[in-house]
Amino acid sequence: MVSRREFLRGGSLAGLTSLMPAANATARAKATPANRPYEAVCDTRYPEGDAFLAAVAGQAYRSHGVGNDPGVVLGILPEAMTAGRAVVGLTTHTALVIAQQVAGPQGYALAYRGEHTHLGDEQLRHRLLGNAAWLADLATLLKTSADSWPSALGNAIPRLTIDQECADRHELSCRAARPQGSPGQLVSWILVPAPRS
Repeated sequence: MVSRREFLRGGSLAGLTSLMPAANATARAKATPANRPYEAVCDTRYPEGDAFLAAVAGQAYRSHGVGNDPGVVLGILPEAMTAGRAVVGLTTHTALVIAQQVAGPQGYALAYRGEHTHLGDEQLRHRLLGNAAWLADLATLLKTSADSWPSALGNAIPRLTIDQECADRHELSCRAARPQGSPGQLVSWILVPAPRS
């Protein structure tokens, strides 16, 4: 159940982001987050965010925890984008929407997106958007990692080669327990600077 305060805060953030130009949904990029410094944004209110953060903390240039206010990404992204760093995340949809709205006008685009939804009865559905070159391997990794999917994803995402348009989709379900306190749905993503024409 969402409290009135959280609902109003979400509406205010949605209103703010609607004033900014929308980011491109996909882009052609020629980079791997791992071959250059990248920043990580994790929703540390939830066990999945903590596990993802632990996996990326040793690899990332910097990692940031996002708590109750998804608007925190407004303060994180400008410095990362000024330095041309990719940004990876495991957050709520709201934080991703804000990140895309901030990053789009700066020439950044969404290069990967994964929706991770607990369906009940220990079923977890992963809906992935990315490159066919690595999407099936990422899906296999998620299927075999079960409960430890946030850690597996945190180790895999920065190593993905983002070198073509990300228009391929893959969906899978696996057995995974929903951790206590989990929101039931989180989004993993990579924002990268689009190549200059």
